[in-house]
Amino acid sequence: MPESIPLSATSIVSSRSDEKVDGTLSTIGIGALSVDSTSDVEDDERDPDVILTRLLKLGPESWTEKEERTVRRKTDWRVMVWACIMFFSLELDRANISNVLTTDFLVNLNMTTSDYNLGQTLFFVCFLVMEIPSQLVIRYLGPEIWLPVMMSAWGIIAFSQAFIKDRTSYLVLRALLGACEGGFIPGLVLYLSSFYKSHELAIRYSWVWSASLMTDVVSSLLAVGILQMKNVNGWWDWQWLFLIEGLLTAVIGIATAFVMPSVRRKHISRIFTPREVAILRAKVLLDDESKSRSLDRNRHFTLNIRSIIMSLFDIYLFPLYFLGFFGFIPSLQGKAYLTINLKAMKFTTLQSNLLTIPGALLCIVLMLGISKVSDWKKIRWVFPIISSLWVIPNLIALIVMPEDISRWSRYVCLTLIVGYPYFHPIMIAWISQNCNNHEHRTIAAAWYNIFVQTGKIAGSNIYQTKDKPFYKTGNSALIGIGAANILTAVFVKILYTYANNRREKKLSAMSPEEFEEYQTTTTSQGNRRLDFKLSL
Repeated sequence: MPESIPLSATSIVSSRSDEKVDGTLSTIGIGALSVDSTSDVEDDERDPDVILTRLLKLGPESWTEKEERTVRRKTDWRVMVWACIMFFSLELDRANISNVLTTDFLVNLNMTTSDYNLGQTLFFVCFLVMEIPSQLVIRYLGPEIWLPVMMSAWGIIAFSQAFIKDRTSYLVLRALLGACEGGFIPGLVLYLSSFYKSHELAIRYSWVWSASLMTDVVSSLLAVGILQMKNVNGWWDWQWLFLIEGLLTAVIGIATAFVMPSVRRKHISRIFTPREVAILRAKVLLDDESKSRSLDRNRHFTLNIRSIIMSLFDIYLFPLYFLGFFGFIPSLQGKAYLTINLKAMKFTTLQSNLLTIPGALLCIVLMLGISKVSDWKKIRWVFPIISSLWVIPNLIALIVMPEDISRWSRYVCLTLIVGYPYFHPIMIAWISQNCNNHEHRTIAAAWYNIFVQTGKIAGSNIYQTKDKPFYKTGNSALIGIGAANILTAVFVKILYTYANNRREKKLSAMSPEEFEEYQTTTTSQGNRRLDFKLSL
């Protein structure tokens, strides 16, 4: 087969026939449009659907790099900024429980640490149970409808925590909060993927998770002020914290219903001209044709159990799920116990909340840096290794430190662990890129997040009470997990390289006619197609 026969989806789409273009437009719900007529040219130029048809037929050469940069900049301001605010809303209601733990919350409710842990477990279980059902609803209603509904619901539950009276009400509200938030992350990931090309996503996902980490900073600063409201109107300080932050998230959820743009709407947003709308859609489709379903204006609801199971056991994605399960335990465990450790090190409530800020800021800087490099160099697999090599030496230091060493030395190691190079946005972009199928991408994002959240649950059992206060046995286990992450990333690199070379060899043996017949008759789907190259 000649070398010109493409392996990538981009070149396949750009070389499509007019009939393929019309079919794609029909798939996304705008129908096959004619642009050959010279009548009503001015009207056509105001119709993004007509312009899109022309751009898809002519390819990326039909617009300039300056135009694409303008579209990308407007998309960043109109879509990404609000996406960050949306994620801020999510993280604020998930993070403030750690601030509450620095108060007399457990004492006031006559609860034990075990009661608290049970509440967190219920939160995560309900969160996980709702992941895939929520994705099915999103596929039918669209993220622009379902995500604001979710946000408004969890905002109401969040401020209702101010009225917790006992163990039972605490457990019920944590379970409801988890159920309302479950599915939001993969839903937001899928939503953003419809606006950007594959190698524009990692850095933008990192912006979203930067908002998450900045929420930890903002939450700590808010807690410093709000937790001074002791016995105001007869309320505990933690009640005011839940009320104020919960009301804030509820307002953001309601506002999202009115300001969230959608790529499925004909004009998306007023800030885009019709040509810019068409360029936005065309550049995404020419990069990854499988995203045509995300632009579909028709509603489809299908429950394919086989597809859900196949997404789970996809040979090329399961190692990435594995990295999602174990990859973040060594560092997130330190984050989960940071305020508890700081209190054990005799820092005050005020100091404990403020001392969480440097780790969050360091994590933001490193995450943005590695995400930018990942998109720039178009490489993913190396960053889980870099992250593990960052965390492991600090875990070793915590184990070998003398018990009477200065608390500030131990604090530095804890901060470096919490502030590690967070590669979660890179993993999300990696999975989305290696699906090559919209339905598969929808479910795979949910499965990946289920593995990540399950990893958090499993990791919560590593630090045991008998191992207090320095958790040396637990840290030894975390070192082993970090080493396993390194080996898994190397395995993925070998697996993908072997698969790509094998596909290239088979394609090279085909004549152009055989290749055309393969594209027409193959039953292989998504990332199993010979003409799809797995991203490393």
